[in-house]
Amino acid sequence: MFKWLKRVIYTVLIIFFLAVGVFFAIRNPQLIKLDLVFWQAPELSVALYIILSFTFGAVVALLVSSVAFLRGERQVRVLTRRYEKASDELDALRKASITKELSVGKE
Repeated sequence: MFKWLKRVIYTVLIIFFLAVGVFFAIRNPQLIKLDLVFWQAPELSVALYIILSFTFGAVVALLVSSVAFLRGERQVRVLTRRYEKASDELDALRKASITKELSVGKE
């Protein structure tokens, strides 16, 4: 119903965060050398390192959430199969019960 409003809000948020990122990059042009324990990164701007770390975090979060989502989907499929099997069994028992009652009633 309000898909257009949702799109407008998402567009405004994306433009806002892009503007903040550009402003941050312009205001922080200093070059730094990232020195990790086993690896030294090249000299890049502070903003670029922060943007790269946010992007890496988003990718990791997406991967972790997709694993949880796929597990949930698998569980839904398993439970749906169980439900269908139990429903079929219940229908068969009801039919058997009705058939038994009809055969007893005829005698």
